[in-house]
Amino acid sequence: MLFAVFLMSVLDVIAKILLYKFSVAQMTFLRGGFSLIILGAIGAIRYGVKSFNTPIPGWHFLRTVLMMISSFTFFAALALLPLVNIFVIVFVAPIVVAALSGPLLGEKVGVWRWSAVLIGFSGVLIILEPSTEFSLAGTIYGLIGVVTYALNTLTTRKLSGRESPLNLSFYIFFGPTILGAAISIFDWIPPTMWDWVLFFLTGLVGGFAFLFFNIALKKAEASFLASFEYTGLLWASLAGYFIFNEVVDSKIWLGAAIIILGGVIILYRESKVNKSIEN
Repeated sequence: MLFAVFLMSVLDVIAKILLYKFSVAQMTFLRGGFSLIILGAIGAIRYGVKSFNTPIPGWHFLRTVLMMISSFTFFAALALLPLVNIFVIVFVAPIVVAALSGPLLGEKVGVWRWSAVLIGFSGVLIILEPSTEFSLAGTIYGLIGVVTYALNTLTTRKLSGRESPLNLSFYIFFGPTILGAAISIFDWIPPTMWDWVLFFLTGLVGGFAFLFFNIALKKAEASFLASFEYTGLLWASLAGYFIFNEVVDSKIWLGAAIIILGGVIILYRESKVNKSIEN
């Protein structure tokens, strides 16, 4: 899970560079297209073409629609809200996952897991300091994005025993790729050779990020993994400082320490539970 979050942060850095020049639709199309090609090639070479046969086509359709909605509603929210407010809304997702994993997956979400998630979110608020600027439409778009993302996370956990992590990663990119292609026709900018390299890297990093994310959800409960998503903000802060020359002040280090504390709490608690089970 930590590696998946790191890869998603790398994807964000490359995407930020590309979005100075290209539209969101073109970015979504080429990122999704390259992810499909890379994951498809891995599956075909490693497991054979028959490995893409799936017993749950309906679930894959639902998941790619959720992915499509999640991607574009967040982009719509970005146009209406300050960036820091968007990030606060994004990091509500682990709370939604923790809340829904009980009724939808039957997971036991006790006080320790809730504490880790809420402590991590408090660290996010300290780092971001959301502004008071408000847009009802932007907030609604952002919350739709959060809920659809959380539902995708939960479906991954639900289907992990019935489908391979590779297929769960592969099929999810069809919706965003098709919609991105349809929209980007109207404002297509021809990429240079270097741009193509960067687009390829978004597909490579983004594809593997989802692959490791789905492997994590196959091995551990969604409510356990939720708090570790906050570590993405730590990588984003470091990237902002070293790549985009953004200032990293004391509140970021304080928030980072609190986020890490939430992860340490849940790891310590789970290790104690596992030891008692073994004994």
